[in-house]
Amino acid sequence: MIPFWLIAAAMLLAALACVVPPLLRAPVTRQGTAHAALAGLLIALVPASALTLYMRIGDPAALAVQTAAASSAGEHADTPASMEAAVSLLAARLRRSPGDAQGWAMLGRSYMVLERPADATQAYRRAVALNPRDADLLADYADAIASANGGNLNDAALRVVDSALALDAGEPKALALAASAAFDRRDYTNAIGFWERLSQVPDLAPQIAQQAQKNIDETRAVIAKGSAASIEVHVKLSPELKTRVRPTDTLFVYALADDGSRMPLAVQRLSANQLPATVYLDDSMSMTPSRRLSAFARVNIDARVSASGQARPAPGDLTGSSGPASTKNAGVIEVTIGDVVR
Repeated sequence: MIPFWLIAAAMLLAALACVVPPLLRAPVTRQGTAHAALAGLLIALVPASALTLYMRIGDPAALAVQTAAASSAGEHADTPASMEAAVSLLAARLRRSPGDAQGWAMLGRSYMVLERPADATQAYRRAVALNPRDADLLADYADAIASANGGNLNDAALRVVDSALALDAGEPKALALAASAAFDRRDYTNAIGFWERLSQVPDLAPQIAQQAQKNIDETRAVIAKGSAASIEVHVKLSPELKTRVRPTDTLFVYALADDGSRMPLAVQRLSANQLPATVYLDDSMSMTPSRRLSAFARVNIDARVSASGQARPAPGDLTGSSGPASTKNAGVIEVTIGDVVR
């Protein structure tokens, strides 16, 4: 905290330097004597007034949190305890004044530093409720949700990521999270697209841009390796059914063999709010080693929107099918979801 007070003192001295010298240079007259007295009064009152104002409307607890966080890389043995104490002070202040969005966001970041993602999620939720159109804040919230879920970008986290990108298509953390989620579900094309957008963000740190390009190269290698048994599918929703889809619904896209079996050869799971969507199905998604896409010359590509999120079809689900399609040089297979499961 010492650097802060040194900076504050320097700023006060600079302010006084702008005001006091002209008063001291006044002629030695009755009026000049008054000017010299005013100068002395300013020297006494300005620092005191500034300190009083800061303590009343400033954020000493937040300063303590920032200072503790900044010194966490130091060698003091009591730093973690100091950090916890500072965060506790901030949390207590926010309980008394819960309308401070910036304070809740700072509390969330502090909890993440302390590796308390569940608490961070709660703090970010309060911040987002007060400031729902801050893309950076939404990205931090999504990161906390995923961290609290063991690093898994679940539907709740992805909905927040989508909201962040809707506000700012170039939000770096949201792009990185979206790319990671796409890669995890083997949606390699979208993963590359998100990483390419990330690498083009202005003023991006060089190491982040380099990592994004590395991810792009590795993902392209994965695609090339499985290209002999890969199908590109474009899925869209019939306009008549758009009002029946909720953002929380789940989209399944899967390939079925032409031998009548209902066990998918490959399957992708996405959020319904990603429609229309382009996905890739390949041999790496096989549920059993003996049944792969490459083992069948023709398949059916089905897509289904599920309100329950269950893999088994249920009444009310929305569905569509490509009909028989070749697994070799098929181009893009189009699937329109236009039927309702009865």
